[in-house]
Amino acid sequence: MIFKTEGASEAAKHVAATIDHELKQHRKVLWLVSGGSAIDIQVNVMSLLSKSHERYIENLTILPVDERYGPFDHKDSNAAQLGQAGFNPTPALWLDVLSDNLSFEQTVSRYDALAKKLIEKSDYVVATLGLGTDGHTAGILPQSPAIKEDMASVVGYIWRDYKRMTISPTVFMRIDAAYVFAYGDKKQEALQRLFNNSESVSKLPAKLLYDITNSTVYNDYIKSEE
Repeated sequence: MIFKTEGASEAAKHVAATIDHELKQHRKVLWLVSGGSAIDIQVNVMSLLSKSHERYIENLTILPVDERYGPFDHKDSNAAQLGQAGFNPTPALWLDVLSDNLSFEQTVSRYDALAKKLIEKSDYVVATLGLGTDGHTAGILPQSPAIKEDMASVVGYIWRDYKRMTISPTVFMRIDAAYVFAYGDKKQEALQRLFNNSESVSKLPAKLLYDITNSTVYNDYIKSEE
């Protein structure tokens, strides 16, 4: 894992360049997108991609890395918040897992099947992620049921705040490149813990990022030694 002290605009350029390169090789790319603090950077990445080449972008499929269950387009939905922030994936294929207004169990099952299918058919999988102050990433919270899942691609669970759905730890090993965005004073403790890499994954779920060969943490606090 590499820690880089580069700003959000530079981080967005690096992510867009990675996706752009793969698409220009006529490869099918799956982009797993986050909510929360990663939203604005992902909007920037999508804007850069749309400007760079419209000819190849239909080979790009976008799926949420995690979601908060509820009616389609509800205010706490990561997908809805991305849209409100200006995320415009056209003409890429954007998949909103809440679009059919199914029950929680049905939505988790559909999301799981969709993630499995897309990972299998994609040539390259990119994930853009945040880092919570508690050390979580995606929707995998410390000591939550998601950290224990080792079979399904997506796990759903009821937590103190939301009914959550997230890619499982097994999916992390299928990601070709992960980019984490963690800026601001509130992220420093979690960044230091991740950098130290001395805790169990149940206490520090972001430690799963070490399972990804190409993993970069963009931040304003820690830089890897050259």
